[in-house]
Amino acid sequence: MTDATRDQWNTHDFKVKMIDWSAVRGSKLAYTCRRCGRMFSHFAIVTAQSGRPWATDGEGRVLDRLVSERWVAEECPGLFQSKDDEDRKQLSSRSIPEVSS
Repeated sequence: MTDATRDQWNTHDFKVKMIDWSAVRGSKLAYTCRRCGRMFSHFAIVTAQSGRPWATDGEGRVLDRLVSERWVAEECPGLFQSKDDEDRKQLSSRSIPEVSS
């Protein structure tokens, strides 16, 4: 995660829950912002495949890469956004996001 992305990430008020564990990637964590309701996942052990958080819908499914990159890069909007409901319908075909170069 870049410093700029980390600054945006830190604007959220997350509750964090471990949802899975892998010997290779470590704990898979689910982050839910108490203010805006956006949900993300991230692996505790950073690898090339999992080095950054990705956005998920309410059921933990990975959102489209463009939605995920936008949500991670944005500051917390502070409140639930109706447009986020449309974003949550844009699912990725992958269970873990692809790596962008």
